[in-house]
Amino acid sequence: MKSDLPHLMRARNLDALVIVGPDGFGPANAPFTYFIGDSHVTTGAVIVKRCGENATEAYLVHNPMEREEAAKTGLQLINKASYKLPEIIQQKNGDRLAADVELWRRVFSDIGIGGRVAFYGADYINTSFNFLNALMREGVCEVVTEQENDVISAARATKDADEAARIRETCRLTEAVIGATRDFLRSHRVANETLMRADGDPLTVADVKRFIRREAVGLGLDMHDCIFAIGRDAGIPHSSGTPNDPIMLGRTIVFDIFPRGPGGYHSDITRTWCLGYAPDHVQQAYELVLQAHDMAEAAFNTTDFTYTFNEAVCDLFEAHGHPTARQNYATTYGYMHGLGHGFGLAVHEPPSMSLKGLRPDEKFQPGTIVCNEPGLYYPDDPRGGWGVRVEDDYWCNLDGRFERLTEFDRALVVPM
Repeated sequence: MKSDLPHLMRARNLDALVIVGPDGFGPANAPFTYFIGDSHVTTGAVIVKRCGENATEAYLVHNPMEREEAAKTGLQLINKASYKLPEIIQQKNGDRLAADVELWRRVFSDIGIGGRVAFYGADYINTSFNFLNALMREGVCEVVTEQENDVISAARATKDADEAARIRETCRLTEAVIGATRDFLRSHRVANETLMRADGDPLTVADVKRFIRREAVGLGLDMHDCIFAIGRDAGIPHSSGTPNDPIMLGRTIVFDIFPRGPGGYHSDITRTWCLGYAPDHVQQAYELVLQAHDMAEAAFNTTDFTYTFNEAVCDLFEAHGHPTARQNYATTYGYMHGLGHGFGLAVHEPPSMSLKGLRPDEKFQPGTIVCNEPGLYYPDDPRGGWGVRVEDDYWCNLDGRFERLTEFDRALVVPM
């Protein structure tokens, strides 16, 4: 949480953080979004200054064209234009890199920053490399770069009540899209076990995805893509679906949707459907996946290592004859991924419920947002490829109790 930043910075002996825009890098620049939220600030940088032992001050260096959007962030504002960059460029004989370094020297001086400064955000590698080296060469500050579990990622690993509320709202909007999509499918007539469009052609994955995107945008969600995979593709966990595949009865459909909502925070929800009816072997597998899902949900706590929940699911699937990644890490069928992961401003964030030893030992903390997504996959089953997955989202609240953020029903068969 942001409230953790003072002690995280103190523990790492950091005097300041600089988080570079632009936001055009989208989810890849989650650290920038973490501070600007919904404000449409397309360029600039956030500066977080450590003040004493237990406080920070946050500034936004912004372009004057975006001064009103910048004001919406609630950060202290620094108008970059007030430093008269053209004059500095002249003073540096046209050397733009030297001018940029001088501008930042003046910004740092004005707000009392020096010492160890860590840099985050997104920019082009060549630009960043040149700029950071020049800052050090010119003695502006000591540039600190962190390879793993950097201070902002450590803060983002837990969410406060406001962040959880934003994610809960994104879940609600996402579930509205899921419900509308199910209704859309049911609205089509069926011929030869295939859903048909009004023009007489088969309804395809591409048609359904176009509908999903329209619904998402209409509700204010930002969605680049989703997984809507039928039949064999449903048996490959991250297949997004083949556009021309027709939508047919009795085939498994894995619908995994993870849009961004208020403040840039994601949801991550999966439902599996069979239109009209489900083959017996799919129904049995689905019931086992639901058993694993409910078992994990009931077991979540802040005491055990996160891998223990995945281990229990492996035990269950293996006892019923399904191969797991624990038995064979390279398996391409059965249970072939971890139980779930954290998410927030990015779809995948720590912690992870994966195999023991695959990651450093982690425990859930109050504030953790996590998804629970067991699944079984058999793309090359001679009876027809299939896959099933059910995914719901949870917040470990500040009292250490797990609250489910998703409510959409988990019925496998969609009556037609």
